[in-house]
Amino acid sequence: MDQKWALFSFRGRMRRRDYWLYSIPVLLVSLPVFLYTTPENAGNPLLNILSIMVLIFVFWASVALNIKRLHDRNKSAWWIILTFLPLIGPIFVIVELGILDGTVGDNQFGADPKGRGAPPSGPSADNESKDDKDTMTIDM
Repeated sequence: MDQKWALFSFRGRMRRRDYWLYSIPVLLVSLPVFLYTTPENAGNPLLNILSIMVLIFVFWASVALNIKRLHDRNKSAWWIILTFLPLIGPIFVIVELGILDGTVGDNQFGADPKGRGAPPSGPSADNESKDDKDTMTIDM
């Protein structure tokens, strides 16, 4: 996966695994800023500039990751507003973006990142699935 796309682009869909693989390091990058930005260090202009740059990166990357997960869930990017609400935001991020699976098959935001086709429907799909007993696929 392309890191520039994952951290800076707002287009496309991202599966849960990749969301967590990028979100955790982004969170870890922000921790030193919160630990070392204290009132005692407020007078250090170099530390202030570095902190602002890191926080801008963390904010942008988090929004990009969240929007791609929303797209995978077939939701508009406007749903990101919920992530900024106290109490509701963290629950929404963990459940909607981190736990629930994305839309099966293509949606309005792009192809399924897991490569799954549209879900079968109707009686003809049941007959086809009975004939294909020899094949097995595993999604990860």
